[in-house]
Parts: sequence; C-alpha cells; structure tokens
Amino acid sequence: MTLVLEESADCYHLLPSTSLDNNSHFQPITYEFRLHDPKGISHGYRYWYHVRPGISLLIDDYKLQEDLVVVTTPNQNCTYLELGFSIFNHSDHNRDVKTGQNFVSLAVDNGERGYQEWEAQERMLKLDVHIEYSLFKSLTIPHFDTLPVNLRNIIEKADSEINLFQIGRTTPQMQTILQQILNCPYQALTKQLYLEAKVLELMAIRLEDLQDSPPFDTNISLKPIQIDSIYQARDILINNFTNPPTLIALARQVNLNDCTLKKGFQQIFGTTVFGYLHNYRMERAQELLLDAKLNVNQVAQYVGYSSRSAFMTAFYKKFGVKPSVYSRKNAV
Repeated sequence: MTLVLEESADCYHLLPSTSLDNNSHFQPITYEFRLHDPKGISHGYRYWYHVRPGISLLIDDYKLQEDLVVVTTPNQNCTYLELGFSIFNHSDHNRDVKTGQNFVSLAVDNGERGYQEWEAQERMLKLDVHIEYSLFKSLTIPHFDTLPVNLRNIIEKADSEINLFQIGRTTPQMQTILQQILNCPYQALTKQLYLEAKVLELMAIRLEDLQDSPPFDTNISLKPIQIDSIYQARDILINNFTNPPTLIALARQVNLNDCTLKKGFQQIFGTTVFGYLHNYRMERAQELLLDAKLNVNQVAQYVGYSSRSAFMTAFYKKFGVKPSVYSRKNAV
C-alpha cells in the first residue's frame, strides 16, 4: 500500500517577496498537513512556516512503514534558492542526499503539480529553507565582490541558467541550529523573531561554507538501525553534556561497538563523538554568557568544566575571544 499526503496550494502564496514594501504588516502563516494511515502504523507531517516575505521554512517528519507520495501543488512560477538538510533519511532517490548531508540548489518552480516519493523506512526528517531569488539577490549584490567565489558563481549563473545542485556536509554548528529550529520553545511574535534569526544564521553559515566545503564520504555503509543508534548516542551526549558517559559506555547504551560508533559518528556528523560534545558545550557556553546574571565561573561549571582556566582556554580557541570579554560586550 502506498500512502498519499497532498498539500494545499495556499502554502505557496507567500513564497514570493511581493509584500516586502509592506513588511510591517506581514504576519507569518503556518500550514501543517498530517499523514493519515488507515492502518495506524505510519505517522508524520509536512509543515510550512513563512518566516518573512520571500523566505519559507519546510519540515518533513515521518515514521513510515509504507511507501509515501507527497503531492505538491504550487500555483505560481518562482525562482528560488533552496537549502535542504537531511537530518534523518535512509533513502532519497531524487537527490541522493544522505543523513548528515545537505544541498544548495537553484531552481525554478514552474507552478505545476509535483510528486516526492519516500520508501517505507523507520524514520525520515528533513528541513528545507526556500529563499525567493530576487530577495536573495537584493541581499547579496551590494556585497558581491566580497562574496565567496562559489556564491558569486551562483548569482552569475542564475541570470543565464538554472542548473545548480551542490551537496555538502552538515557541520556540528549547522546541526545545532537545526535542532534549535526544530525545538523552538517560543510562541507568537517571539517565535517569529527566533525562527527568522535562526534561519538567517543557518543560511549565512551554509552559504559561507560554499567556498571550501570539506570533503565527505558519500559511501556511508551504515544500516538504518545503526544510523538510528548513532542519533540516540548524540541525544545521550546532549542530555548528559556536563557528565557524559565514556565512549565504550555510550556504545553499549546504543547497542553498537565503539569502533562502529566512532566511524559512524564521523560519517554522519563530520566530527568525533567528543568533538561534537565539545562544540555543543562551547555553543551552550556562548548562549549562557549572554546572561548578565551569570559570571564566567558559573558558566564554566554549567557546561561541565571544573577548571576555570581550562574553560577559558577552550572558549578562546573556539571563538577567538576570552569568555569575560565576550560576556561584557554582548550580555543584555
């Protein structure tokens, strides 16, 4: 049996930046389409969030035991830049973007009915950002000469050809932002401001990464159950980042041997297990230092450092500034 999820054309109405001149009156609109499975064994949804005129956020989140066809129904032509992040995906035959990878694409939506096909699998989670090209160009043209070479090539190609598709590795910094978007704790105006900031941050990091994306292994040979276990290991690290388990203990918790965990973590997240943990700690510390009520010692202890000096060294190496200086300049 093949399941079908059909979205409404309404969710495409705000993709073009037609209301930029009236931006003060823009109200973000969300569209959510729930998957209906008569058997009750497959679950999921397709979620659109129009962050601002010309920028849309799309999340597909499914747990599939049957094949799925998503029917898209745009009703207008639009040239857009798409940043697509495969957070958890066993197979994507259309683009071959695997778990832990992302793509940058320049494409034309011709307003015709389209189809996306997903095979039965335990888990599929992806996040896409769509930027209407005229908006993207208006933001970048004033700084054209200072842009990375690959990004300039995108802009130059868009006026003559639409044929760009580049796969890259999703870095730990990108992974953190993706999780922050997926787990946004706010509502109403605060949610709008938070998601807009995170989407723009994600765009900036990914487009900067066009210049010199690190090589990645496109031949990830992990089984779906192993990929699931590696994501469980990542979650365990985050939930216990102040007192993490040893590598062997972590591997046992997710039913992997330590060798598979190390290699799989590197393939999916582009860094070692404890390299990922270190990056997460530093990013949490960066957030906490914005709180004027917390001093450096308190932040160091919160992110798992018993030594102030070790924390200060790690923070400086990561961000190029002492934590006390960062706090003083940025705290609110």
